[in-house]
Amino acid sequence: MLDILMRHRQLLFSLLLVLGLCTQAAGAERRGYKIALGFPFPPWDVGRLEGVNYDLLTAICTANARMRCKIVDRPYSDCIGSDAEGRPLIGPALASGQIDGCMGWLITPEREQLGGEFAHAYSLGPIPQLIASNADHLFDSLGASGPLAGAAVGFFSGFFNNPTCLAGHYSDFRSVIFAGDQAGRDALVAALLGGDIGLAFWDSVNTVPAGTHVVGAPVQDCGPELSLIVFPPRRKRSHKADELRRDFNCGLALIRANGVMANICANSSHPGGDPACILAGPPPTVQCLEENPSAVR
Repeated sequence: MLDILMRHRQLLFSLLLVLGLCTQAAGAERRGYKIALGFPFPPWDVGRLEGVNYDLLTAICTANARMRCKIVDRPYSDCIGSDAEGRPLIGPALASGQIDGCMGWLITPEREQLGGEFAHAYSLGPIPQLIASNADHLFDSLGASGPLAGAAVGFFSGFFNNPTCLAGHYSDFRSVIFAGDQAGRDALVAALLGGDIGLAFWDSVNTVPAGTHVVGAPVQDCGPELSLIVFPPRRKRSHKADELRRDFNCGLALIRANGVMANICANSSHPGGDPACILAGPPPTVQCLEENPSAVR
């Protein structure tokens, strides 16, 4: 009898041990990420945590069962900033690991050179163009390239439409940098309308502010694709950036395959414009499907 009880106790202990290990393994499989959406960027955003960017990120995190996402509203400069000359810098929160990634960032060579790493693209970005006040017609005949006669040109800090990009097409201008937030946007428009700057390199011809008009030609090569940007934190887990890119790519591939992405892009309740979603892309990897066996039917 004692021998039977001992065997039962050993069996019960073994079952509890297996259950504990399985519980730990299941918990470890869910990977937590803090992902930021910065300053609202029309037409993909229509407000703080509201718009197509937010809808797609939520769908990606839901589709990939191994992701546990905390979506936060952070200042634009926490993700990407600029130095005094308008050259991009990785923002302090992204660089330090306070946030793991930022959604809605245009892929540019400069950002990649900084060490910024991008997941698969999910949408085509806007095409920037120079704008001028309606009261100023000095540059109305400006072509696709040429000198700007020493004009002061306004730029947003940290944005893809920065002085380096413009310098690939136009020359002889002076840069004036404005903050990449609503206050900075308002200040840039006021400076343009008031004559304090002669031109502004605006981020989208679809959102040109009242009292201004486009001049020159659209600049096609200033970051044509939107994605998630990560940056390997210096003092945090060294593989976190790679894990987030892999999990984001998995979730994105899943919502492409199951039609959720197409539905959001075509029928979003927060259109704010007409985002050009990239509905074709790499299929889910073997690992992605193994971790989400019921995601694509």
